[in-house]
Order: sequence, then C-alpha cells, then structure tokens
Amino acid sequence: MSSLFGQGQNPPVKNLFGGLGGTPLSTSHSQPAQSASSLFGQTPSQPAQTAMGTNLFGASSSQSQQQPQPSLFSNPIGHSKSSSSGGLFSNLGNTQSQQASTTAGGSQPIAGLFGGKPTTEDQLAQGFVPFGAKPYQKPNQEPNSLGNGVHSGYFSSLLEKGKKRARRPDEGSTFGDVPSLQLGLGDIAQRVRALGGVDSPSHGIRNGDSKAHYLLAASGVNPGTTLRDLNSLNSQANSSAHAQQPTEWDPDSHKYVEQLQQRMTTKMIAEGIERANRSFDAYLEEHVEINWEAQRKKIYEHFGLMPTAGESSADSTDYLNLGGKGGFGRSSRKGRGSNADRPGQSTMKRSIFGNSGMQKSVIGTPGVGSGNATLFGDFEDKTGSATPVQDNRVLRERQSQFAEKVQKLNGARLQEIVYPVLQEFSSVEGQPGGESPSQLIDAYKALIEIVGENPNANRPTDPDAVKERQYADEYLDETPNSPKAMNIRKRILEGSRRALEKQFFNHLETLISRNPQEAKLGGIPTTINKVRAYVRIRDIRKDLKPDDITLQVLNGDYCWALIFFLLRGGFLKEAADYVTSEEVSFRSLDRNFVTYITKYASTEDRRLPRQLHDRINADYQQRSRMVPEKSLDPYRMACYKIIGRCELGKRSLENISQGVEDWTWLQFRLAREVNRVEEVAGEVFGLEEVRNTIREIGQRHFQKGSEGIGGYGTFFYLQVLGGLFEQAVSYLYSYSYVAAVHFAIALDFYGLLRTSAFSASESELLTYNTKQLPQINFGRMIGYYTRDFRTGNVEAAVDYLTLLCLNADLPGELGKSQASLCHEALRELVLETREFAQLLGDIRSDGTRIRGAIEQRLKLIRLADQEEFLRTVTIQAARVADDNGRTTDAVLLYHLAEDYDNVIVIINRALSDTIAVDIGSKNLRLQPLKPRSLGKQKEQQAPEGSSLSLTTVDDPVVLARNMISLYNTNALYYQKIRPTNRDICGVLLRMSEAKGRVEAGQWAEALDIISSLSLLPLNASSSIPVIRSHAQTLSTLPPTISRLIGPLLLWTMTCISHQRQLLLGEGPDGSFESETRQEMREDLVSKAKDLMVFAGLVKLRLGNGVWDGLVGGAGEVGVY
Repeated sequence: MSSLFGQGQNPPVKNLFGGLGGTPLSTSHSQPAQSASSLFGQTPSQPAQTAMGTNLFGASSSQSQQQPQPSLFSNPIGHSKSSSSGGLFSNLGNTQSQQASTTAGGSQPIAGLFGGKPTTEDQLAQGFVPFGAKPYQKPNQEPNSLGNGVHSGYFSSLLEKGKKRARRPDEGSTFGDVPSLQLGLGDIAQRVRALGGVDSPSHGIRNGDSKAHYLLAASGVNPGTTLRDLNSLNSQANSSAHAQQPTEWDPDSHKYVEQLQQRMTTKMIAEGIERANRSFDAYLEEHVEINWEAQRKKIYEHFGLMPTAGESSADSTDYLNLGGKGGFGRSSRKGRGSNADRPGQSTMKRSIFGNSGMQKSVIGTPGVGSGNATLFGDFEDKTGSATPVQDNRVLRERQSQFAEKVQKLNGARLQEIVYPVLQEFSSVEGQPGGESPSQLIDAYKALIEIVGENPNANRPTDPDAVKERQYADEYLDETPNSPKAMNIRKRILEGSRRALEKQFFNHLETLISRNPQEAKLGGIPTTINKVRAYVRIRDIRKDLKPDDITLQVLNGDYCWALIFFLLRGGFLKEAADYVTSEEVSFRSLDRNFVTYITKYASTEDRRLPRQLHDRINADYQQRSRMVPEKSLDPYRMACYKIIGRCELGKRSLENISQGVEDWTWLQFRLAREVNRVEEVAGEVFGLEEVRNTIREIGQRHFQKGSEGIGGYGTFFYLQVLGGLFEQAVSYLYSYSYVAAVHFAIALDFYGLLRTSAFSASESELLTYNTKQLPQINFGRMIGYYTRDFRTGNVEAAVDYLTLLCLNADLPGELGKSQASLCHEALRELVLETREFAQLLGDIRSDGTRIRGAIEQRLKLIRLADQEEFLRTVTIQAARVADDNGRTTDAVLLYHLAEDYDNVIVIINRALSDTIAVDIGSKNLRLQPLKPRSLGKQKEQQAPEGSSLSLTTVDDPVVLARNMISLYNTNALYYQKIRPTNRDICGVLLRMSEAKGRVEAGQWAEALDIISSLSLLPLNASSSIPVIRSHAQTLSTLPPTISRLIGPLLLWTMTCISHQRQLLLGEGPDGSFESETRQEMREDLVSKAKDLMVFAGLVKLRLGNGVWDGLVGGAGEVGVY
C-alpha cells in the first residue's frame, strides 16, 4: 500500500484517515510482491499480498495484482511497463476499480492529491469517508475482520519511528512553525483531535460539516493546512497584542512619564491615521461616485466618436437636466454645491448648478463664428458639399447690427411702445454689400403684409398698431376648422397676395422709370396710365404675347391685357372703373363681363353669387372649346379664370409670359378659405392646397445641393408666402443661420411660430408634435446663436436670451417651461462669463447698487419682483461661485442678494486662509472680479469712485476692510449681520495686523496686539487655573480662529525671543543693564513658560511642526 507516512502491512487495513478497508479480493492468482512507496522513495519489497488503502483524503484504489506505486517526489523504478500514475501534480484521480483478471504487470492509475473528482459511490466504496462521517458499506460487503495483531504490528512500527525522531528540547507538545514530515503516535493523536476526529468534543458538530470538508478536499484545498495557517495568524496577532501591553510599573517616575508619553504618542498617531482613513473614504464616497461608463460615452459623443442619442425628457434638463450633466457630467457630490433645498428652483427637475434638468446646455459651449448649423443633426450636408460660410468680418458686422436692433426691441418693450421689428430687420438684410438674396427682403415684406405692421404707430393702443404676440392665439390653434384657424389662414392668403401685387407694381414702376421713351406715360400718371405704359413696353419688347396670337384692341388699348395687369397689381376697383367707362364698347365684345367684374370688385370676399359663378364658368368652358386657339385672346381667358375661379384643376395661364411670382400670385388669387362643409367639392381650393403644391415644388427642385432657379431664396420665399413659417426657418438656417435666427425672432414676436419644448429633440431644429404640426426648437436655436459673441458682448447675449420668454404665454406646462428655460439660460450665462458686475449689478462706494443688465430687463423675463429675481438668479450664482472658491464673486453676489451675513462668513474664511500662510511665504491672492464694461460715453461720464473697487481687489484683508467699513456706516446692513460673525471678522483682522507687525520686525507692537486678543495666556502670571481656562476655551472657538492658534503661538514665541534679545543688548540711553530691563526679560520668560504649559495642554490640536518650533523657541528664550 502507498501511505503518506511510509510502508504499511500487507493485509487490507483500516487507514488512519480513511474508512475501513475494501472488500478482499481473491488470492487464488499468483501475484508478485507489491511495491509500495514511502514518502521519500522506494521501500523494500513486501510479501505478495493484495492491499487496498487510502491516502490522507481517502482516495483509495483496489488492486488485484502487483501495482507499482509512485513516490511522492519520484517515479517508481524497475517496472517493465510504465504506470499511468504520476507524481504529486500528475494527471491523477482515476478511481475506477480494476478487475482481478487484469494482465499481470499492467498499470493502474492512482488517484492523487489533486486528481479528478470520483463518483460518490466509488469514493465510499474505496474507503473515502469525510472527517467525522461513518464509513459506507455496500449491502453485500463484509466488514474488515483482520486481527489486532496486524494493528499492533503497524502501530509498533510507527511507535518505534516516533521514538527515534529527534525532538528539540523546547519543542513541547506543539509542532512549531514548520511541522515535521514524520509524526509519532502522540503527534498523530493530537493531530486527529485537532482535525475533529472521533475523540474531539466537537465531533457532533463536525458531522454537519462533512460536505464542506469534502468540497474543500475535492477542490485541492487541505483543510488541516489551512487551519494551521489560520491558527498561526491568530498566534501572531496574540503575540503582537502581548508585545503592546504596557510593561510593569517602574518606581522611576521619569521612566514612567516617558513610557506614558510614548503610549500617548502612539495612540495619537493611530487615531490620526484612522481618522485620515475615514476622512479619505468619506471623500471618495461623496465626490468620486462617477459612472465611468457614462462619462466615457459622453466624451465620445462630444468629440464625435459616437452618435449622440436622442434627448430624454429630463428636463429636466437635465440642464436645464437644463443639469445635467455640463462639461461631461458631474459627480454625485453632496456638499455645498447641491441646491436641492435652495429657494428659487425652476420648474425643471434640477438646476444648472447641480445636475441640470436638460441633458445639454441650452446656450452651448462658447465658440466663434459660423458653425451653428452643424449643431443640429437635421442640417448635415448629405451631398458632401460644404455649407456656404460668410466672411467673418461681414458676419460680425451683421451680427452687431442685428444686436443693436434686438436691444432697441427690448427697450421698446420695456417702455411699452411699438417697435416695427420686421422693417428694422429687413433694413439690416437690405444693406448694400451684403450677401443676402433679394427674396429674403421680399419675405420680410410679405410678412409685413401678413401681420399688418405699421411703422407709424407709436403706442399699442393705437388702432393700427400690431401688439406683441397678437396672432399667437389664432396661429397656435390646432383645430383646423375652428374660426381662429380660418382667420389666420385668410390673413396669410390675403397678406401674401397683397405682397405679390405690391411687388409686381414696384417692378412695373421701375420698368417705366427706366424706359420712359418706350413707355410714353405722359399726362397724369394714374394707375391705369402706368399699366398702359407697362403694356406698351411689353408689346414693344415682344414679350406680351406669342407671335401667332392676336389680342383684342379697344380704343387703341389691349383691353384684356390692361384689365389683367390691373388685376395682377391688385387694382380691382380701377379695373371695374375702366370696364364701366367703356361699358358700351365692352357690351359689344362681351355683354356679361361688365356684370362679372363689377360684382367681383364690389364684394368683400371676392365671391360671385352662385348664378353668376355658374354662368361665367359656362362661358369659359364654351370659349375654351369652341373658339380657335389662335384667335382666342389669352388675357381674356385669364380674366375669366381669375374672376370666376374657372377650371381649378388647371391653375396656370396659357400663352402668357409669367415668372415664378406671377404663377404664385395666381395660386393665391384662386385660393379661398371658406367652410369646407358648405363648399362644393370641386371648388375647394384653400391655403392647405397651396402649401401642398409648395412642398411638392421643394421636393422636386429645391433639395439640398440641387436648388433650382433663384437658389435657396426662392423656395424660402415660397414657404413664407404659404405660411410654412417653421419649415422656412429650418430651411434658411442651413444656409444662413444669422438670417434664420432673426426671421424666427420676428415671427415669434408676433406669435406666428410654433415652439417646441427644449427637450423635444437635442439634434434637430424642426420637429413635429403629436398632431404632425411643425415646431421649432426656438430656445436651443437662440442659445446656440449666442455662442459667437456672448464672451465679448455679454449684454447682447442677455437681450437675445430674454426673448425666450416671448413664449412664456403659451398655455399649460409648455409656457412655464419656456420661462424656466429663459431663467436657466441666464443663469448659465452668468456662470460662464462671470460678468457679475455687468449682468447682476455692482455697488458704489456708498453701498447703493448699480442695476445689472438682467435686472434692467426684469420685466421681460416674467419674474414678479426683485426679491424673486435675487432668489432665482443671484443667490444660486453666489453659492456656485462660493463652492468654486471665487471669493470676490461670491462676496459681490451675496451683497447684491442682500445676504450680508454670508458676505462676512466668506470674508472670514478668506482671512483665515490668508493668516494661516507661514511667515515668509507668498500671501494668498484672490481672483479679481471682472470689471464692468461700459460704453465709451458712459465711461467718460461716470464719476470717479462711482463703483466700489471690488473689481480690482485681490487681497482678502483689503476686501474685508472695505466691506466692514461699508457695513459699519449703515445700520440696515449692520443689523443683518450676526454679532458672532462680526466679532470673528474683527479678531481675524487684528490677527492679520499682528502678523504684519511680526513680518516687519515690530516685536513689542505685535505682542501687544496678540495680548489684546485674549486668545493666549500671556497675562496668566504662571497661574495654572488661568492657563487651563484658556485651554478649555479653545474648544469653543470657531474653526476659522481655532485653526490659527498654532501659528499664533509661533508668532508669540518669536516675538518674545527677539524682544528678549533686544533687552539683552544696549538700551536706548546707552545703558546695557537696568533693573527695569531685567524685570522685562523675566516677564518675557514667564510668558514663554506659560505658553509652553498652554501648548502642552492643547498639543493634540496644534498643527504639524508647531510643537517643535515652540520647543526650539523656548530654548532660545531660556525656558529650558
């Protein structure tokens, strides 16, 4: 048998750590002697006998023939065939029983220490029994009945070896750190009991742990070794604890004090390390809880390495949750930066100062120039051609001019006067040298006609004045057949038609003025005469008609052409008057036309009675079918089509030269908005049909990169005429975002723009609501536009962002979200630019405040009063500035918010940080506030000292003195500051003065100032109760002062040392020694001793190096 401890006996035996022996095999076969291996190699051959045994973990093997057993560290020697069993780390574990008929000399694999996992039945059959478990026997298996002689022989051999084993005298009954490989009976018995054998008192308990031992053993873990390692760790811990126990008390008091001090120092160091560990763990939990996967995704999206996902409705803004997550997200910091419980929160889920409610900033990151179109995903150029970019100089000039117009617009709104925004914006686009297409100017003119803007109106109460957001109620009505929706559609139709008619008449007058000889206007330049001249010029140029067409002439005029161009110019009354004046002649040409045109011109809705309508349509159909085409005057048929709305399925004029504007005018002249329930199906043609036609034209001829004649301006003009305002802005934005932004502002000012929520889409400017109505992300568009100039012209950015509140009148949550969007954008602007003095205001030297740009527009941003404004903007900005360490910003903002107590708190903190700097080191400097930027005229007119010098202060001491002097002169300020904070500020200023005296070498003056603070026992006169009282008072001091006790002690000891050296030298009168000088030196030494006693009492609260410095200074003074 192979045993862990050496050679065993021949018969099947009960293994020491396994189960009982297996079933005896037949011995009728001649078997060679079995070669069993000991722990270190081969043992002598034993008598031939079949043996079955188990190793330490019960892995046994039943063998019916001579089986070469491997040594633990070597292979068996002298066999004719190689064995499949290996060493300790070989491929072991085959526990299948070999049959007795196996060929002699064959090899059988042996299950080793790290072998494969045998089946449960085979394990139990082979003698494997977990620790504390009963052996398993098959039903037909007989128990082992070998005699005690075998046992006695086996144990005698082990006993003999145990006696021969060398033992160290001090080994005792334990194994020591390194156990021996050969064990005696006593050692084995002790090991058995330690491992939970039968005699163990915990035997009953370990029965329940048999499965655990089995699993450990099968996994290659030695439970005994593991237990010994664990016990060794406990022994080391016990020995370490024993080593730390204090030694026996020694009668030598000096040695006892030294030991006591050593234990105190060791305990203090351990507590300090533990406290530092806790503080660091708390810091990590509070500040570094970042979702790194989300951070990585945001960084990839920012740099274009990953497509941006659609924005969720968090806004939850997340910035605007507007907050999130700035930058690339934020940690879950719970410190002062959190504003969850602060007043003035918007309707968004979170503010920009924590995680913003909108997931992306509403105003975007600052940038220069011309790339705003690329910020929206729906403007990506799919054709590969770059979007045209204007020259930077021209672009900046246009933006500056538009900014002036927007500033005047907001000024007019504040004064409640009318401002013709469309005409003002149109004047900027129409300036010479610009690159805007002419159709853009025409679009503004068309919008003026639709809105009815009157530049001569002054007050909103004037009858012809157009008010702010006047058409919002009608335009935003989502019910198609409601009266409001019909009214706005009628207004768009009539306005667009008037714009086209005025455009034509301007063209007519321009053509006549350029060709006076051909026009031969002469006489009185009436409208009819001008049209005659225009017809005459067209006839001379051969573009009035085709060559094979004959026009009817009446009294020397092409009568039908004259009537048509009068209608084209919108002069219905003049056309009717002309026909009436020539009634006799017209009766001979067409007896019914006089009635048609007279009735058409006299009705307000240009609608003929049903009888006349049917008659004119019959005449039109008869003439178009029966009269030869060559002899049919095309202008006569055009007049019939216009007046009678004939053949609506074919909305074009044959044999008449016409441009895009002429064709478009015909569509709007034929279109009519009526109740479709009452209208005949064949006569239904309104604004929606015109819009569908315009969309088809855009899809065919004005796709990106393949614009038709006239470029993108033509299609933009058509969209404006058709009332497709949202699509027009989106289309124009991809070509000229500056023009698109201001056209959208003009539309939104009058309520003709449907605005989406900020969170509707992050990457698209044009979206559609649930009813498939187009809407523009107005807030995001305006915010992105300010990227170009808000760093250099912050007041202009305020004007633009203020316009976001135009949509605050929308019903429901959408209106509230638009107002909150404006407020969040202004907050973000304040924090980004740090132009606090200009945006939020400044203070004069007398304490009066100068209103900032935002406060001046307080009425326009839908904040009820100044208190609410301060709560929603200024206080939150102040807290963020304070959290970021910008002291001057926080001081100014808290002062503007009238939170004067917080001003003193921040100043105290800054003073404490400055005083804590070691003498000789560079003093701390504050980041100065950005100065207020005034216009040149204002700067020249501003008196000197009109503003407190907060903008240039970088010294905390100077800042503190300025604010304290200001507050001390005004009881309104003084009463709002807690006395404790006022006292702390006074003490810190005195300490700062003392530090300055120490740096200047004025030792006596510095000692007097420090003594007046009553923080140190300089006047204790060696009284221990007084010194102890000062030490106890230290715990009641505020942190801003208590942290400075260490430096204050060092300054005092330095002053005492140098002052004593001065007293040891020559006096002012030439004397070297006197009784007074000696008393002064003794008093200084007494003060130094009192300081050392005080320092010993508060030693644990002093900073690093303070005690060593005090000891050195005390030695120089002569305390020791």
